[in-house]
Amino acid sequence: MKQILLILLVCLMRAGSSLAQDLIVTTAGDSIFCKITRERDGYVYFNYIKEGVSANTLIASDSIAEKRMGLYKTRVRNVGEAGFTRWQYRLQGGYSRRIARVSDQVAPGVKDYLTKMKSGYTLGGDIHYFISEPLGLGVKYNFNAYQYKDTDFEDKVKMHYIAISALNRLVLRSDNEISLGVNLGYQSYLDQLTSLGTDLHITGGTLGAGLEAGYAFRVAKSAKAFLNLAWLSSTITKINVESGGRKETIKLRKDEFEGLGRLEVTAGLLFGK
Repeated sequence: MKQILLILLVCLMRAGSSLAQDLIVTTAGDSIFCKITRERDGYVYFNYIKEGVSANTLIASDSIAEKRMGLYKTRVRNVGEAGFTRWQYRLQGGYSRRIARVSDQVAPGVKDYLTKMKSGYTLGGDIHYFISEPLGLGVKYNFNAYQYKDTDFEDKVKMHYIAISALNRLVLRSDNEISLGVNLGYQSYLDQLTSLGTDLHITGGTLGAGLEAGYAFRVAKSAKAFLNLAWLSSTITKINVESGGRKETIKLRKDEFEGLGRLEVTAGLLFGK
């Protein structure tokens, strides 16, 4: 009998701890039903339910008019119970701008052509697995293209970037997301030039590293639209040149290095499960 009473007592204690819910009343008059997890450095951290999904967020202490602990008896699922999206898939496309400076030493006509070659488009996607609500690890892929065409001259540049990626996200009370990411991977380079019927192909590859920041908002139950700003740094120091059946590998001098760095402004869709 004592063992049965002990088991019942433990169960009741667990039930009480899982069912206890707190109340935060903001200075704007909003009521937030939540589970307060900690208070630190002028902020109150709490867990709450938004459309059946559990999320963590915070609020400044000076924005709180009233706070009541253990007031309600509605279950708030702990984020540790996988009450958040583990897998996240993103598809995106948009504008890409190469940021390497065009030398003042080139002829004005050539400089105009090189400046026009800075603008292009980008397409890509990534997959992340979130080991916790804020932190996700995964892989990403980007394709970039730039083109210039004249009467008897054409230049097309294509770049592929595949990288390992880490993404940190903050899910807001509105269910929108802010994300910051870092990535490191391999950048390939292909430049196809055609002039007066003569073809010239230049290829290369190097290490690349990037940073990104994004904002996502829900447009459907299982999807969010997002805007993203990304920066990538990469430099080619050796190229392979092919023309008329002849191939040659050239190691560039420092003043000849080809900068592949770029800024990307994209929009896309985010899916999760």
